[in-house]
Amino acid sequence: MIPKKLRLLLAGCCLIATTVSAAAPYQPPFDPKRKKPGEECKSNDECQRHHKCEVKEDKGVCTAPPAPKLPPGVVT
Repeated sequence: MIPKKLRLLLAGCCLIATTVSAAAPYQPPFDPKRKKPGEECKSNDECQRHHKCEVKEDKGVCTAPPAPKLPPGVVT
């Protein structure tokens, strides 16, 4: 027989592990000093981390990276 305190400890650990594994994926921090996606730019340094300054219609525009692809068979 497992003591009551040990059972509560194990249940708490399982609950924490489930909560942590269901957390949202990592998002890089937003830098208020850098430009948002869709705003005009001249270089990649002006845009948020991991974003690029791409030329569209004779203007540089900050663009976010593409969303990661889901594995085959995943239903959204």
